[in-house]
Amino acid sequence: MNKKVILIAAAGLALLGGGGGAAYYFTQAKTAEAAVEPEKPAGIYEMDPFLVNIRSGNGDRFARLTVKVVLAPDTVVEEIEADPLLSARLRDRVLTLLTAKTFAELSNPEGKEAFRTEIAARIAPLLKEAEIKEVLFGDFVVQ
Repeated sequence: MNKKVILIAAAGLALLGGGGGAAYYFTQAKTAEAAVEPEKPAGIYEMDPFLVNIRSGNGDRFARLTVKVVLAPDTVVEEIEADPLLSARLRDRVLTLLTAKTFAELSNPEGKEAFRTEIAARIAPLLKEAEIKEVLFGDFVVQ
């Protein structure tokens, strides 16, 4: 009889422990899902094309490119387009970076990727409420 009581008590504890573990697992999964914030819709701000002389040791070179910035939330794009001063400041930041680049920096994939990162870092302070998702080049020619 003593063994039966111990066996029944052990089985009951195992069931309670399993049920508690399952409840913990499923409530944690829901908490983790709830903690994931829905992604804000993004918009694309396209700057006017750039055409500039770039530094080179072998004579005159130029770069022509179009810069597009993917921003979240998408309402920021409308705010930039409605504010000519902000648009001019964003363009100025990119232009300043671009004219400091050399032909060698802009003519290889690593240099272009570094330029993307520099653009995002340079314009981010002007876009306080926005998140810069990506910097894209719609057109990129160096000669």
